[in-house]
Amino acid sequence: MWDEDELAERLSTLEELLAGLADRADEAAGATVQTLADVYGEALERIVRAADDTVVAALADDPLVGHLLLAHDLHPHDPGTRIRAVLADAAPDIRAELDGLADGVASVTVTDGSDEAAGTVTDLVRAVAPEVTEVRIDHRSEPAFVPLTAVRAR
Repeated sequence: MWDEDELAERLSTLEELLAGLADRADEAAGATVQTLADVYGEALERIVRAADDTVVAALADDPLVGHLLLAHDLHPHDPGTRIRAVLADAAPDIRAELDGLADGVASVTVTDGSDEAAGTVTDLVRAVAPEVTEVRIDHRSEPAFVPLTAVRAR
């Protein structure tokens, strides 16, 4: 069984290979890939229909199966739920909150994250919610807490 690093590497390789096929503009290759995806999508849909909600939720939580359910628009969780979960998992390194989701646009507030936090949040949101076409980041810094004893007059 692949660990998370192996899974990420394999999915990345697959995406590169598929992009390469699309660049070749080879109709036969494109039709083959599309037919294969359609057959696997139909098989996954039958599994999802036959399984109870608990099983489908467990399948969706698996990184590979969840990815396939997303690719075939069969994921049981709505985009907002998926985005909130991935942002919660990013804490405490990145503090981010989904403010809204409408018309394919996710609005996210990032508080006290590093300079790279906005890019990371955008990548996380796009990975779990491919239906999101735009991620708008509101980067805010919280005021530093200064104890009252530190401000008293000397």
